[in-house]
Amino acid sequence: MCAIIGFNFPDRNLIFRMKEFVSNRGPDAEGLYIDENITIFHNRLSIIDPGKNSNQPMIYNNFIISFNGEIYNYKELKNDLIKIGYKFKTNSDTEVILLLFDKYGVEAFNKISGIFAISIWDKIKKKLYLVRDKVGVKPLYYFKDTLTNKFFFSSSIRSLLLNLKEKQINEQALNYYFNLGRNDSNETIFKNIFKLMPGELLILNNNIVKREKFLKFNLSNDKFSNSKIKKLVSNTIENQLVSDVPISLSLSGGVDSNVIYSIMRNNLDIKFNTYSFKFNDYEKFNADFNIAKKNAEFYGNNFIPIEIGYKDFIENSEKVTEILEEPTANQCSVLNYCMSKKITEKVLITGDGGDEIFTGYDRYRSIHIIQFLQKFNIFKNFNIKSRFQNFDRLFLNEPRDLFLSFSEQNIYKDVKKYFYNFEEITSKTLELNHLDKIKLKNNLNSISLIDLDTLVPNEYLLRNDKIFMDSGIEARVPFLDVNLINNLIPMSSFRKFGYRFSSKNLLKKLFKNEIHSLVNKKMGLQSPLAKWMKEPLQNYIKEILSPKYYDSSHLLNFDNIQKLIKIHKEKYHNPALLWSMVMLQIFLRKYKL
Repeated sequence: MCAIIGFNFPDRNLIFRMKEFVSNRGPDAEGLYIDENITIFHNRLSIIDPGKNSNQPMIYNNFIISFNGEIYNYKELKNDLIKIGYKFKTNSDTEVILLLFDKYGVEAFNKISGIFAISIWDKIKKKLYLVRDKVGVKPLYYFKDTLTNKFFFSSSIRSLLLNLKEKQINEQALNYYFNLGRNDSNETIFKNIFKLMPGELLILNNNIVKREKFLKFNLSNDKFSNSKIKKLVSNTIENQLVSDVPISLSLSGGVDSNVIYSIMRNNLDIKFNTYSFKFNDYEKFNADFNIAKKNAEFYGNNFIPIEIGYKDFIENSEKVTEILEEPTANQCSVLNYCMSKKITEKVLITGDGGDEIFTGYDRYRSIHIIQFLQKFNIFKNFNIKSRFQNFDRLFLNEPRDLFLSFSEQNIYKDVKKYFYNFEEITSKTLELNHLDKIKLKNNLNSISLIDLDTLVPNEYLLRNDKIFMDSGIEARVPFLDVNLINNLIPMSSFRKFGYRFSSKNLLKKLFKNEIHSLVNKKMGLQSPLAKWMKEPLQNYIKEILSPKYYDSSHLLNFDNIQKLIKIHKEKYHNPALLWSMVMLQIFLRKYKL
């Protein structure tokens, strides 16, 4: 886990200015490669083979690699390369990628399993290759100056901002934020700075940028037995426990993290730390915490509470916004930041992705119920659509339409009142055409795959990577392993839910004997933020959402926003929208947009 920076010309001074923005991502070592055509810098967080021989950039023949991530099948790939005559100088996964590329070229990227953002420079052909993993765990941004043909890439947006002549807000990114609460496009909030999308390969050759969706999911048609699925899940988690440094676990009361917990207990011969959120003064939000504590103590592992109060949102929101580099409406960013300051290990395992793989969301269950009723022709003599209007969206035929109907746009339906030029900004079409290509045998599996293409990389993974890497922590997400996605997403929704329509029914069934206790009802990670915004945080919100804090009146209608704050105090009106505007205003001031 690390950070990578580079550009297509030599400039030692510039690279050292840019690297200040990524130093926290790799505090263990620095490395620089520079010639007349390229400058590449690497910050290293040592996880595998921490010795200095594994520092980057690493050179083999005419190839120079700078790599951010972890390759989980590197030992198998290394053995294959040894068999055909390759010799290794290190025990690192970086060298495996480098020699694999020497043998197979870009097809090497299809052979590796892991989380990564990779840059490879071919000094003979003068070609630069950038690639990002299929799921989008590791970020990678780029910028090309069309006047000078200067090309820059980085793990961080902030480092690229040094090379912009003028910072301008990207209205298309705002459009996404207003509609979804996040940015699903390949653009960023800053004009002319772009992000490589999950699975994309970018080649820079003769100052021409070529991008393509290169790494794709290869969904299986195999019908696995339950025992085979359990073994697949167990092996996947075991593979991600490989580390030359201590690891820890983000533990809740839900099935995802507790399945991981059971595998970790069986595979690690030492006690390890588990971390869980506890909300001060609001016991009803601590159901997850109480179960996590009970399970950790039952099995004798160290349990460390992350205590959260309203002051944490006051003290940390600005820092979180700075780290994320784009506005975010998700309160979990602040929670994760608080956790990152307590973690003492370099590796943290999380249960992210379990909901998408094993159908944990309520909307999944709703779609499944409708599919079940349609399968058995329950609607033949009973028009449920006319009697229950709220169910209309469940009958949409296209997965893309279903995705939009369940998106955060429902939360932001009255957003027009609070923004100037809203109609002009949102008149641009959301670039979601690629989602039309995602259409499996049933809508449930299609929606799961769409969530993996949008929600997961652009909200959950982006938040995890940037927040934890800022503290020098690698966040691993075993449920988002490509092999699991390929084999479990196409599975029958009836197998996933069972005939009782129980969320994560299959996962609970497979590991019921390995889990001590679970929460009675899935809540997901929630905080009392809506309650806090009524009272202890109200003055804070009033201050931020005013021109005295930062005059963004070209965007925000402060008069109407102050009315919204008052309404919320009376009847909890649209807290998600209110918090999204708080974080947007903090972002606008931080980056002076």
